[in-house]
Amino acid sequence: MTFVDALGWIAALSSASLAVPQGIRIALTRSVAGISTLTWQSMFIAGLAWTSHGLLTGTQQIIWPNVLLAITSAWVLWQLTAARSLPVVRTWSLPVIYAGLAFAADVEFGPIAYAVMAFIPGAIGQIAQLREILRVPDPAGVSMVAMLAGLLNQVLWLSFAIPSGERAVMSVAVPMGVLFGATSVALWWRRRQVAARAVPSRVEITHVIPASPAVLHPTVVPAATAGAATAGTLAEPHTEAGAHQPC
Repeated sequence: MTFVDALGWIAALSSASLAVPQGIRIALTRSVAGISTLTWQSMFIAGLAWTSHGLLTGTQQIIWPNVLLAITSAWVLWQLTAARSLPVVRTWSLPVIYAGLAFAADVEFGPIAYAVMAFIPGAIGQIAQLREILRVPDPAGVSMVAMLAGLLNQVLWLSFAIPSGERAVMSVAVPMGVLFGATSVALWWRRRQVAARAVPSRVEITHVIPASPAVLHPTVVPAATAGAATAGTLAEPHTEAGAHQPC
């Protein structure tokens, strides 16, 4: 196996695992907040369409990983369908029909035409995900691991496509890498905003009522005087000698 072939298999394995982090996050958190359904329809399209392209060109690195991508992205899309009560026929028929059209373009017009067909839903899906992240109050359902894995995946495919001369892969990897990078940055930025809102703000004391002078400067009474005053208060009234006392 050559170094280029090894790069292809590494890229292929990363493609196969793209949907796994997002699927696990939904299953664990039961949250789909911030996740774009259109994005995962486009991922399902990618799995189906790239599988057909791999079969047409006989490239094993493209066939099997994209079979797995189709399965795992279908898992994520199924969870979104159940959580949001989406119409089943409309949600699932669109990816299948579009993948069939992309395969027809590949057969009839060649890899560049197929690359255009493959790029359109992928780009729309990532733009939709970027918009959803910026729109919702808290994109808690979106997996950062999935976003970064998508970015790494495009870098790996580009590293494979350049030396191997795979023009369809090359044409898609560059713009999709830019979109994955923008989505990852947007998700990081929105999470920082949400975290900042969650921290209670410090209450600034803007007005202080001054203490009274008596509190600030208390009168100090000498000990001897204080004792005499106390004794005089408690003693019997003084009477002169020989004074008549009432009976």
